[in-house]
Amino acid sequence: MKKIFSLISALFIVSFSFAQNYKGKLNQVSESGLNQILLSPEVRSASQNNLDYLRIFDAKNIEVPYVLFEGKSMDSQYENLSILSKNSVPNKVTSVIVSNEKALNLEHLILKIANTDVDKTYSISGSNDNLEWFGLVINQTITDLNDSGKTSVERSFSFPLNNYKFLKFDFVDKNSLPINVLEVGFEKNFAVKKSKIELQDFEQKITTDKKNKQTKIHISFKNPQVIDAIGFDISAPNFYLRDARIVINKTKTQKRTEVNYAETVSNFQLNSKVKNSFEISELFVKEFTIEIDNQDNPELEIKKISLFQKPISILADLKANENYTLKIDSKLSAPAYDLAQSGINFNQNYPIATISNLEQIDNPKDSETADSFWQTPLFMWLCIGLAVLIIGYFAVAMIKDMNKESSS
Repeated sequence: MKKIFSLISALFIVSFSFAQNYKGKLNQVSESGLNQILLSPEVRSASQNNLDYLRIFDAKNIEVPYVLFEGKSMDSQYENLSILSKNSVPNKVTSVIVSNEKALNLEHLILKIANTDVDKTYSISGSNDNLEWFGLVINQTITDLNDSGKTSVERSFSFPLNNYKFLKFDFVDKNSLPINVLEVGFEKNFAVKKSKIELQDFEQKITTDKKNKQTKIHISFKNPQVIDAIGFDISAPNFYLRDARIVINKTKTQKRTEVNYAETVSNFQLNSKVKNSFEISELFVKEFTIEIDNQDNPELEIKKISLFQKPISILADLKANENYTLKIDSKLSAPAYDLAQSGINFNQNYPIATISNLEQIDNPKDSETADSFWQTPLFMWLCIGLAVLIIGYFAVAMIKDMNKESSS
């Protein structure tokens, strides 16, 4: 019977140790529409790095859909090209020659054209010496060259990818006067570099393992955190090259016995000639150890160790000056929202909303969202415990009866 009671106690402990409930407030946004809600390290930790546990509710306790938003990945920059010449042959053609002196790979150009109501047929050719020309586009038509709100329009002209040093636009003027090309340029795309979040409030302890000629740095947090990068500020010696690794302690069951072991999750090399900053595979840990192989060299003097997390946001359609609540419940599964398939432009900047007053809820009492008692884990484990007690009682009684019969 003691074993039965131990089993029941263990089931209760498991049931409630995994139940994690948190509640936070979304600071009011100033713009209605899509807003990105930055998930702070505290939120990532509270949700056990699982977005399935997150829910957003408005002031009427209505669930608000969201979608993962990793931020704008690409951006563009406009760059002008020089117009070498504009020559017109009356009633025939206007030729505009553009310089691409850096021989950039181009497949489109943007022309700024003074407003006009005429349509134009055009051809595009390329040259490396401004003498011999090769065809790229022939007899295409450009229309709608009038913007009522401005004095000019910008239109993109596409052509096969090339790196000619000169590009020529020939606009046919047989049925209309020439158009006035004011500027020529192109949009250059580049990847957006995202700033990482530096983690705070962790403890570190540096020890020396003289036997293995290693420096060991033990890092620990109050709660598990997501770590994507690590940096070292080393003041001495002036020259070094050391192998290093990140090790975490794990437990596995082997022949019905729990065995502790150390697993290396990342390897890198500390070098005096470079900035010692390293991307690592995402870790979600409460503690880990950095091992540095010193061999017969003096130990490194480490001024600071920095830990970083890649920023992650969720995107939600919010109303200005509305009150919203973020809830975290580890019993929830992934929500089924159609927001991701609704045609959102994910390569765009959105206003940022933040979360404040995140706190753990020991006994959620929200009558509209809380489960009835018979739906809770407590009721389930009470039923299981009662069933185990009944089965145990009859089993013990049966064994006693069998013992009496055998003795008689």
